[in-house]
Amino acid sequence: MKKILTVFISFLFLGTVGNLHAHRGKVAQNPIDIFEKSHENKVLSLQRKTQVDMNLPITRALFYGTRNSYSSSAYTKSASFSTNQKYTIGDQLRLGARYLELEVHWTTGSKKGTKEFLLCGGAANHSGCKTSDRTFHQGLEEIRDWISKPNNRNEVLLIYIKDHLDGHYSEVLKVLKDSLGSWLYRYSGSCSKQPSSADMPKLKDMVNAGQRILLMSDSCQSGQGSEEWSKYFKAQFFGGTKEVPGMQLSPKVFRNHDCVFPRALYQSAMVRVADNSNGHGNIQSSFTNSDIQSMLICEVNVFGIDQFDVDFAKQPVWSWGKDEPRNVEDQEHCGRIWSDGSWSTCHCDIWHQFACRERKTGKWIVTNRKGRWSDGVGVCLHYSDLGSYVYASPRTPYENKKLQEVVKLNGNNLPVWINLIKKEGEDIWGPDDRLDAFLPPL
Repeated sequence: MKKILTVFISFLFLGTVGNLHAHRGKVAQNPIDIFEKSHENKVLSLQRKTQVDMNLPITRALFYGTRNSYSSSAYTKSASFSTNQKYTIGDQLRLGARYLELEVHWTTGSKKGTKEFLLCGGAANHSGCKTSDRTFHQGLEEIRDWISKPNNRNEVLLIYIKDHLDGHYSEVLKVLKDSLGSWLYRYSGSCSKQPSSADMPKLKDMVNAGQRILLMSDSCQSGQGSEEWSKYFKAQFFGGTKEVPGMQLSPKVFRNHDCVFPRALYQSAMVRVADNSNGHGNIQSSFTNSDIQSMLICEVNVFGIDQFDVDFAKQPVWSWGKDEPRNVEDQEHCGRIWSDGSWSTCHCDIWHQFACRERKTGKWIVTNRKGRWSDGVGVCLHYSDLGSYVYASPRTPYENKKLQEVVKLNGNNLPVWINLIKKEGEDIWGPDDRLDAFLPPL
């Protein structure tokens, strides 16, 4: 009897422990689910929508994302210390990654004796790739599943393809078009001819055309079939110098060296900074939160981060302040900036000074004159020579920092109107740009 009672108590205890674990399992939430409900994610989404509404060229837009995006411990059955990421491509996108890197090899896959396009970090002869590596098609399917969701209809992606195709360009194009064809941006000109600043794709144009995925590669097809390849690919045009090529920029290059490059480079080329670990041992990111903030202010706009996680995902917030935009009782439809650089909403009939940007130089001023938000267009237009200044809102972290400095010099610790308004019926904040078409040419 004693033995039976002991067994019964043991089962009861084990059952209780099991229930506790089950209970704890229910309480524990996926960190990505938590991030998607966070204030930071809301602001990051609004920032991207605003840049689309402003129709920024891709050289000025932010593509914050991951390096070797395909190399993730989430795909392995056992712990791995040589992968660059901890989340799947789909989850990286949910965390706000808008720049992805895919290294594609034409090599032996899981079908015995058959070559496939695999995602792997191998040498030029494909050593280092394994038959168990995921296929290019599988990676593209994750991207398709994400970009096809209605909530992501205004999102734009930059995908860099590292080419180990052994000349199988037409086949890889077929895989791409079968999965993502309708979303792929179509270039003009040859793959090797980099677009001029004036010809750079612009975000709103891409969204309106439904071509929201921009492709780059590290090589171009030559000879027969090259025209088709050139429709979808440009050789990467990440900016750099002879001393520091664009593909070798790491966080260390920017540490304690201000912005490294002249302003003209940031305005005409995409500047990519990425981790540069060699794939051996325990891969960790060399980015710090401080690095990211400094580079955002410089206008580095392509980030390739190892071990991308929730903390990294939150770093590129540069606009709306805490709990903003509030839009209390749906009455605060106009935007303003404070001396700390943060934005907030306000009733449009409140009187403030105005932020105006000089069209030729990009220089910011704050007017002495005050008025309602809607008065800003006229006040800025007549600030100096007619049409020299426009009522404006910062488009990038760099511009936000420059305006913040001017607002701070204003010295009264009061906010200033910026040309930012909630678009009717949409969760989009952007400028009232109806006057732009009537401005005299520069």
